[in-house]
Amino acid sequence: MVDEYIGASDIGGTWVRVALSNINLEEGEILSKKERTKKENIYSISKQVCMLLNDLLNEHSLEASQLIGIGLASAGPINIREGIVFNNANLGFREIPLKKPIIEEFPDIPFYLINDCNAAVLGIHFFEANKKEKDNLVYITMSTGIGGGAICNGLLLLGKDGNAAEIGHAKVVPNSKHQCNCEAYGCWEAYSSGTAVKKRTLSFLGEGELNGDILLELVDNNKSEITAKEVFEAARLEDELSQKVVSDCVFYSKVGVGLINNFYDCDTIFFGGAMMNDEDQIIPPLREQFRKDAIKFTINHPPELKLTEYRDEIGLRGALTLVKYKLENSEVVKSYNF
Repeated sequence: MVDEYIGASDIGGTWVRVALSNINLEEGEILSKKERTKKENIYSISKQVCMLLNDLLNEHSLEASQLIGIGLASAGPINIREGIVFNNANLGFREIPLKKPIIEEFPDIPFYLINDCNAAVLGIHFFEANKKEKDNLVYITMSTGIGGGAICNGLLLLGKDGNAAEIGHAKVVPNSKHQCNCEAYGCWEAYSSGTAVKKRTLSFLGEGELNGDILLELVDNNKSEITAKEVFEAARLEDELSQKVVSDCVFYSKVGVGLINNFYDCDTIFFGGAMMNDEDQIIPPLREQFRKDAIKFTINHPPELKLTEYRDEIGLRGALTLVKYKLENSEVVKSYNF
């Protein structure tokens, strides 16, 4: 491997991942580590990133001085200028400082903060998208929450703070009784994220109007063991309650995809995130809808729908790509001038 390295981290509601790579990315091994996200105080995550990055450097007998840039992808919303996460729904605290603690640990090294899904769409752009797809591309993660990133006409969309594609908080149900972790009601994330699938399942079980016996049998009647994984499994086994939750998850994902295509007029949408462990129940009905009757949800020509082959790694690869593109003055990140 070469003497200079890019460092990167991807911060999510469940995992913190870090990586090292040479600037060519595809030509060298990507060294990585991960740990469950720590949320004891507002500095836990930044300390965790620094610790994991130092561990990775030490394990491979490398010095911090060999780093030529650090990219940090975080669940948002974020303020790129201030280097903080704010109004966050899934990281334990509403405001979390990231940039300042990390550049104190790694001074004089170029540092770039970006929303995790904006990072991911850069990762898709570099590692997966074909020539036709690269200029108009969207990435959607369906996991603890729902997020997105978009490249339009060859440029990464960022917005004033770096949150131009916070698609999970698009309102899909006016006057909804279902509250999102962001504290608003009726967000797409409140219906189709892993968190929402669990919350809505428990709500239906409490109401007692739908039969959830198969689901309860799967978890030995211990409701605390229910996650989206069990709900999707029970739906396959024709559990009435679980089928309702999954059906709603898919329907509101159709609404979300339609909105995204209306807003960004994209060639292709790539999906990732933990919910794609059950992609066989989500992606085929989405593809069928937008192939056969797209006009119900979008006025624009429908996009192709794909899964990222890198799954949980794509945000981390995107954080590496951001540093690579910035160091190379790529036109794709021309809007990233913070």
